[in-house]
Amino acid sequence: MKSYLLVPKESIESQARVGVRGTTRGERQLQRSTALRFTGAERAAEALQQLGLRSATLPGARPAVSKPNGGKSGKGKKGNIIKVAATPIPGPVQELTGSEAGSYRYMPLIGATMAHFYSDTAERAARGELARDFEFIPDVVPLSFPGPVAGETGPRNRGMSSLAEREWPAECGVPLAHAQGIRGAGVMLGILDTGIDADHPEHASKVVQFRYVSLFPNSPHTPARDVRGFDPDGHGTHVAGIAAGVHHGVAPEVDLYVASVIESETIRTSLGRVAAGMEWLLHQFSRPENASRPAVVNMSLGFPVACPAGIPEPDYRLNLRALQAMIRRLLDSNVLPVVAAGNSGPNTVGYPAGFPEALAIGAVDFDRKVASFSASGVVGKRAVPDVMGYGVNIYSSTERRCNNQAFYERMSGTSMAAPYVAGIAALYRCRAPDLTAQEVRDLILANAVKLKRSSLHKTGKGLAVYR
Repeated sequence: MKSYLLVPKESIESQARVGVRGTTRGERQLQRSTALRFTGAERAAEALQQLGLRSATLPGARPAVSKPNGGKSGKGKKGNIIKVAATPIPGPVQELTGSEAGSYRYMPLIGATMAHFYSDTAERAARGELARDFEFIPDVVPLSFPGPVAGETGPRNRGMSSLAEREWPAECGVPLAHAQGIRGAGVMLGILDTGIDADHPEHASKVVQFRYVSLFPNSPHTPARDVRGFDPDGHGTHVAGIAAGVHHGVAPEVDLYVASVIESETIRTSLGRVAAGMEWLLHQFSRPENASRPAVVNMSLGFPVACPAGIPEPDYRLNLRALQAMIRRLLDSNVLPVVAAGNSGPNTVGYPAGFPEALAIGAVDFDRKVASFSASGVVGKRAVPDVMGYGVNIYSSTERRCNNQAFYERMSGTSMAAPYVAGIAALYRCRAPDLTAQEVRDLILANAVKLKRSSLHKTGKGLAVYR
């Protein structure tokens, strides 16, 4: 069996464009747009269905989306938007009988189709139909998250909140924002990670929208599904606690949308699982009740700096370009992507941190000293990271025991710094929900506290704070 992500060539080569502004009750507002500006994206799913591949898309209706006038790849007149009527997604989930040529999942909001081919004949037929207009991106390059770095973690703490006071120092502006009633209300925060323990005291008081993305999300046998949030690893729960925990979170009143896309045992994921998780997030964000709400997405995952052994360099580059196209789709949809820079130290930059569309985050301690593990470097003419966040011995939720006893731990890593900055972004988006994702990014960079120059590390604009 071979797996590919099919992405329109025009989509993967394009640059992100801010969506079209409209007005509601005299207020400036940004309606969410989608990748269906690349109207040819759906042709891959149609061709695969005709070739005998079975749809693995869950039954339901496509969300209402918009596309430029004439449906010509975003080349219509600026500001001219046409609504696309909701149409049924082709085919419910069905069990394979062994005679199918393969299976596929169409993901309209990121403008891609994930396909499994069960034979070389089926793959050749699909390439014959689609290779002129679509990149066939092999899903063979492993992604992983920059796991927590060993630090002075001390013993686990038990109880509802454990610490007498929140740790966020006054200089970061979080206490000030909370005193002003700016706590993230109205903002949607998406997290792609190992999951979340929705019953941990940091998260139990709110409804957490959760999706488990299976190992083979485009297989009819193991469809992605919405269930009560769980997290066998604890990493995602820690990340969510930093950004949105009710006792210790930077933005405790955000609405959480968590997709589990990383296995707890291997801390690995795939392009297909990340694509499925991102598609789900955009589907949630694009619902009619959410279409104009501000959103932020936190990601602590990525491709390695160099092409892994055994992976052809062209395949690796195609995977990078596909991931970059998906990050662009977030910006297209007025969602700010916040990503961990990595934990491999100076002169190392992985991806998506290396993409200009992402807000890449490095780590400092509470004394503003750059963490030795914080990744940094230069990609083209762009220095990475863009900005720093607190990422050394950060206190947050982790897991519960069978008797329901909850634990909190200190962890270190850019995976901890990224949700801190995602929380700062949520505070800004809460205060000014009409700002675009790019404007919020610019605001974070403009308000950053400058750090002492480091001989080893790049620190971007400095420490992200709320002002």
